[in-house]
Amino acid sequence: MAAAAFDAHQYAKRLIDAGFSPSQADVLAETTGEIMQELTGVAAAVEKLEYKMTAEFEKQRAYIDKVVAEQNQNTMRWVLTVGAAFGLIQTGLLAAIVVKLLF
Repeated sequence: MAAAAFDAHQYAKRLIDAGFSPSQADVLAETTGEIMQELTGVAAAVEKLEYKMTAEFEKQRAYIDKVVAEQNQNTMRWVLTVGAAFGLIQTGLLAAIVVKLLF
C-alpha cells in the first residue's frame, strides 16, 4: 500500500495563511505528520494481518474440503454395505419362502 507523502512545511504554511500563529502551525504540522506516520504503520499492520488471515482461511478451507470428501466416501461405503446386506437378507428370506413353499 503506497502512502501519500505528507509535507509538514507546506501544511504549516497553509495553517499560517489561514490565521494560525507560526508556533501553532509548527506544532500542528509536526503532530499531524506523526499521526500520518502512525496511521501508515497501522495500515501496513492491518494489511499484513489480512494476508495472514486469508492464508489461514484457505488452509482451513482445504482441510474442511478434505474432511468432507472423506466423510462422503465413508457415507457411500456405508450405504453400499447396508444396501448389499439388505439385498442378501431379502434374497435369503425369499429363498427360505420358496423352499418352504416347495417342500
